[in-house]
Formats: sequence, C-alpha cells, structure tokens
Amino acid sequence: MRFYTFLIFLLLCSALVHRPVQAQTTDEDVAISMEEALERASQSDKKILVDVYATWCPYCQRMHSTVYPSEEVQKAIEEYFYLVKIDIEGEGMINYLGEELTEAEFARALQNESVPTTYFLDDRGAIIGVQPGFLEPEVFSTLLNFVGSDAFRSQTFQDYSTSRQSGK
Repeated sequence: MRFYTFLIFLLLCSALVHRPVQAQTTDEDVAISMEEALERASQSDKKILVDVYATWCPYCQRMHSTVYPSEEVQKAIEEYFYLVKIDIEGEGMINYLGEELTEAEFARALQNESVPTTYFLDDRGAIIGVQPGFLEPEVFSTLLNFVGSDAFRSQTFQDYSTSRQSGK
C-alpha cells in the first residue's frame, strides 16, 4: 500500500513540475519555425528573434511566463520580428539556410553558452546581436525596439533608452 501511495505521489509531483513548462506559450506568444521565419523575413522589413532556452531553466520559464506575454514585448515582436524558439536540448529538426540541424545542434552552432539567450538575426539569417540572460519586460521591450527599429546603427542602447524615457 505504501508503494502505491508513493507512486501516486511521484506522479503528482511529476505533473506539477512539468506544468509551468507547458504553460509557457500564450496566444500572444506565437513562435514559428526557423525556415518560415527566414522566408517571411526575406519578404518583409522584419528581423528574426531567436529565443534559446532550456525546459529546466527557471529564468527561461520566467521569460516565457512573464516577459514574452507582456503587452509591450508582444507589441515590439509583432512590429519588428518573427519569433523562433530553440530548445538547447531539443531534437526537433530545423532548416537553417539549407542545412538540416536539430535544435540542440543549432544552439551549438550559435556557440550558445547560457540560457536564456536572445539572438537577433537580419532578414537573411545573419546574427546582428546577442543578449544573454533574463531581462525584465520594460528593458526587454526597449531592447526589441532598439534593434527592431535599427536604432542600434546610429546610437548606443543607453542613449536610446534615455531618449525613450524622456519622451524624445
């Protein structure tokens, strides 16, 4: 009887542990495949936002549950980017510029060293910037607007952030 009670306890714990990972995606947080993002970006003025994460990473879970769903982040993504999510341990296949790779292989090819990490790619799939670590929604949305609007080509992030705060 104790064995069955213990087994039920383990199953319940397992369900609770996996629940936040499943709850990461919201209706507003729609990721597409790398191949689709590259195709769409080549036909538009948008860039590609690559979210590299791990299912076991608490900061990744926090990015997915509080940062990506925030209104200001969703607005910036919708305006400037196509979102692609890459699990550093994922076995799902992606097509990146004609090369078939698993998500894990793609993360290694990016020389990804930590999670979460955000990569900014241009419309041809070339990396234009990398931001490792967790960022609060206000900072992340400012960064998305900074890169998405091409402001990074003419000013520093600090100058851009300061000018946005002062309403310029």
